[in-house]
Amino acid sequence: MPKLKSAVSRHKIIDSCLTNNLKPYPTLEDLAKACSKKIRGGISTSTIEKDIRQMKLSQPNGYDAPIEYSKINKGYFYAEQGFSISDLKLEDHEWDGLRYAANLLHQYSHVTIFKDFKQAIDKINTRFNLLMDLEEEDFDKFIQFETGNATSGYDWIGIILPALKNRWITKIRYENIYKKEVKDYSVYPKLLKEHRNRWYLIGWVAERNDYLTFALDRIQDVETIEKVQKHRFDFNADNFLQHSVGIMESETKPSKVVLSIQDPYHKLIQLEPIHASQKLIKQTKVGIDIEMTVNINHELINRILAMGAFCKVVQPAALKKQIKESLLKTIAHYK
Repeated sequence: MPKLKSAVSRHKIIDSCLTNNLKPYPTLEDLAKACSKKIRGGISTSTIEKDIRQMKLSQPNGYDAPIEYSKINKGYFYAEQGFSISDLKLEDHEWDGLRYAANLLHQYSHVTIFKDFKQAIDKINTRFNLLMDLEEEDFDKFIQFETGNATSGYDWIGIILPALKNRWITKIRYENIYKKEVKDYSVYPKLLKEHRNRWYLIGWVAERNDYLTFALDRIQDVETIEKVQKHRFDFNADNFLQHSVGIMESETKPSKVVLSIQDPYHKLIQLEPIHASQKLIKQTKVGIDIEMTVNINHELINRILAMGAFCKVVQPAALKKQIKESLLKTIAHYK
């Protein structure tokens, strides 16, 4: 992996020099020489002076590094014995991994319930040498994490989470976009789950005698009733959605679904399976047939429709009928 001419790399090298007891009190020239050896291209003493000033800044802009100059020894040292900008001894690729993880966490720092994590995330960015050089391009010019476009629903997490932990009932006013109705539900919350940058609540609804899934951005109002509910042992977060494609549960039992998928989509489906139960049952010159055991829900139907003419439902007959009806409605728009 090529060494990048960045403040991040130089700060690590300077730190290693200042903590090297075999060669104490390095000069600016010593530090510049050490950086030049490990980083492609020459590093000037003026750049090292700038780095030292930045390292001495308070977090999150610096490391609070107690770097001082010894007139007697004519070199730099840490005034605080045992100080290091990082106690971890990691390889470059491991630092990169931490850097990406910290940036991934940082995208959630605006969410109200996660605001207490922001300071910790900022410390991670600083403590693990994740600062970017002011002369470098922004981080997102090199790598971008997926971020959701939805801005509503996050605030409900702060209300629902205590209810979930304390087994309280939540009164929810919810908009069902499929049935085009708004209803009130009394929900015993069991799980908050993120899926494709949107948050969902899964909870027991007594009047339906079933567990339902609610998208937080479709919740219009939430009220908490602080009364402890009897614990339900029939809910298992690991297998509740085991037969679902996506986040939505289904009232029907799982079905065996067989799809015939043509080139080039057959390669994509093998790289990104529709469901964990997916398996190859036939391969031809023009594509593949796959089989899976899943609940037939909106997300499965949408996934099939997204492949258009490259996907054919072989079975079950009920799913073939649903797909056909949906396609006929689509064609009707273009008459």
